[in-house]
Amino acid sequence: MNPRESMLAAFSGKKADRIVWQPRLHIWYEANKKQGTLPKKYSGKEILEIYDDLEAMPRSYHFYNSTIKCNEGNDAELWVRNDREAVFTKYITPKGELKEARKKTVYGAASYVTEYLLKDVEDFKVLTYVLENQTYEFDKNLYEDVKARIGNRAASTVNLPHVPLQSLFINYMGFEKAVIAMWKHQKEVESLLNAIEENHNKMMKTLMASPIEIVNFSANIHHDLCSPPLFKKYILPYYQRATKDLHSTGKFTTSHWDGRVSLLLPFVKETGLDGIECLTPKPMGDVTLEELHEALGDMILVDGIPANHFLPWVNNRTLKEFTLKLLNTFKPHLIAGISDMLPPNGDIEKVRFVGKIVNEYEL
Repeated sequence: MNPRESMLAAFSGKKADRIVWQPRLHIWYEANKKQGTLPKKYSGKEILEIYDDLEAMPRSYHFYNSTIKCNEGNDAELWVRNDREAVFTKYITPKGELKEARKKTVYGAASYVTEYLLKDVEDFKVLTYVLENQTYEFDKNLYEDVKARIGNRAASTVNLPHVPLQSLFINYMGFEKAVIAMWKHQKEVESLLNAIEENHNKMMKTLMASPIEIVNFSANIHHDLCSPPLFKKYILPYYQRATKDLHSTGKFTTSHWDGRVSLLLPFVKETGLDGIECLTPKPMGDVTLEELHEALGDMILVDGIPANHFLPWVNNRTLKEFTLKLLNTFKPHLIAGISDMLPPNGDIEKVRFVGKIVNEYEL
């Protein structure tokens, strides 16, 4: 089997002849490219060339995400200013204006919010207007271009945005203000969450009619942001509704859970998801491999090796022992990778080292 076929076999419960090694290298690549610190042999190389050299496979949503196009409504103007240090976004609508600012990290490969779109509950009507008037389309020509570029290295995957509650916490309002709003203005918050979900549904319908094979909910689930009561009330039902719809058209589903998740693992089998991406074992997370395996059962674990194991001062013996334990614990329900991604100061040769172990592992 090629890697794409092996991935799909794992998700469908069929026998695969390999476990796919699929580490996320994009932050490492972009940070070192910007600083001029890529290894000499990778200077001037595209990231897929590096994956091929390492005998590793890419997480394909980094490429297929761009095939889903968002169109703003006719009465909503979107202004974006992208400079060296920050990204500024402004919506102008008949209902009012929203402004957001994001500070770029030192490497320029990521950003974080410094000014949220939503300042108070009065802004909810503006964001609702924006969301209701957005539409989505699938770019078939771009899909064919990406498919030709990726080939059979990986199954086609696209990210959905953060689930509605996490969108409110992480993207739109910030945790503190959002929690206060939930306490003081529950009706208004729940109305906005419904608008976010309806917006997601439009994107999902576009994906359901597309040839994309796996849909990943980029939820960033972490129980310090999303306690079990909030998860059960707002996120679990969303997963159940969304996965039912996506499964009806033959899509597989995963979701990105990172950080501390031990309090939420008891609910994972109820989500309807086929697998969970990123779940980070100790020492970076708060759960062991054994606890993850007990919670997931036959669900697919995507990733599994803590990112700190790829730092230069961690010896290869420790890395090998953990890798073999991961393989032995989760086979065949595993797409092996780094939880969450290779750090900018990670040792790229450790990626090759683990790849050799995974690629030679017999199911």
